[in-house]
Amino acid sequence: MPRGYTGAVIALPAQLRRSLEHRGRDLRMMVIRLGAMGDILRTIPPVRLLRAGLPEARIVWLVEDRWRLLLDEHPDLDELIVAPRRQWEPRLRSPGQWPALWRSLREFREGLRRLELDLVVDFHGNLRSGLLARWTGAPVRLGYAGHQQKEGNRWLMTHRVPSAARRTSRMERNLALVRALGVEDSPLPDGALPILAPGAAEAAEIERRLPATHHGFAVVSPGASVSQIYKRPPAEILAAACRVSARRGVTALVVYGPGEEADARAVVDLAGGDAVFAPPTKIPTLAALLARARLFVGGDTGPMHLACAVGCPVVALYGPTDPRVNEPWGVPFRVVAPVGRRYTGIKRQDRQAGGFEGIEAEQLERAVSQILDESPAS
Repeated sequence: MPRGYTGAVIALPAQLRRSLEHRGRDLRMMVIRLGAMGDILRTIPPVRLLRAGLPEARIVWLVEDRWRLLLDEHPDLDELIVAPRRQWEPRLRSPGQWPALWRSLREFREGLRRLELDLVVDFHGNLRSGLLARWTGAPVRLGYAGHQQKEGNRWLMTHRVPSAARRTSRMERNLALVRALGVEDSPLPDGALPILAPGAAEAAEIERRLPATHHGFAVVSPGASVSQIYKRPPAEILAAACRVSARRGVTALVVYGPGEEADARAVVDLAGGDAVFAPPTKIPTLAALLARARLFVGGDTGPMHLACAVGCPVVALYGPTDPRVNEPWGVPFRVVAPVGRRYTGIKRQDRQAGGFEGIEAEQLERAVSQILDESPAS
């Protein structure tokens, strides 16, 4: 019986139990985390633990096409199954394309069935992932019950882990699914990201162009996705982090993704000569830069979790999102949040409580200094 759970909640079939007890022998498993960037990145270490604990299992990952670059050729996966969301969405919006959409969905479902899976572990936990898990025909589909689910997909899950407290970190929630299968959940591995190598040469060239220093560089990220623009820290706060780094002899490199160039320029301008404006950086280049950096400073975004995945120490800025639920993982880190802010772990309530107002300069200076003291330049 998996440690920490009752038979009333999880009653695994005998054949599956035997596979789990024998290093995953004859076990065909799918993990589902469709997106987004940060969520995929903090699902990789738990999946790597599943690989370590079940080395003979066949493990496939179902991901949306936009994020396949994070997982292509990952050493702990036997196969990557890509859901073509970018193909489906335009067809869904056009009634004339519905027959083609239906054919595509049917073919995709048939492909999932052909995998003949024994187990699906749903790290995503919404209606879409629950439906895809059901499409596989796997006899056991493991995921969360209660408030951890999104969009009311409880009816799609056959084996449910009890809901965690609302203010439990997302990494801990993912690790609970690992423990539910009787697999050890520590030590937490890094991401082993295959995207590091493609970006290494460009990252090295960017580093060579930085001002000469014996104290290394920090990566400062001002951006956030369009759908989560509320997570973008004010430029003034990030500029203050750049100035603190500069006083410590650490060059602040301000990076940006598509549509974030103006945010990055604002930070550089406010830093008053204490920051360097980076060239456009794709995800592989950013990953390689972070692997070489002494520090990452930014909000609760995908780049922050990318820093964690490659082992870069983090100073994370929180305002509208709960720092306990979304905390960094696997690296030295400091959290900077508004003084006196009370979080609930309920997204809507925490967002309504305010943004980044209330963060004090002393908090930021102390956090950056502490991390730099803990990670001396090599």
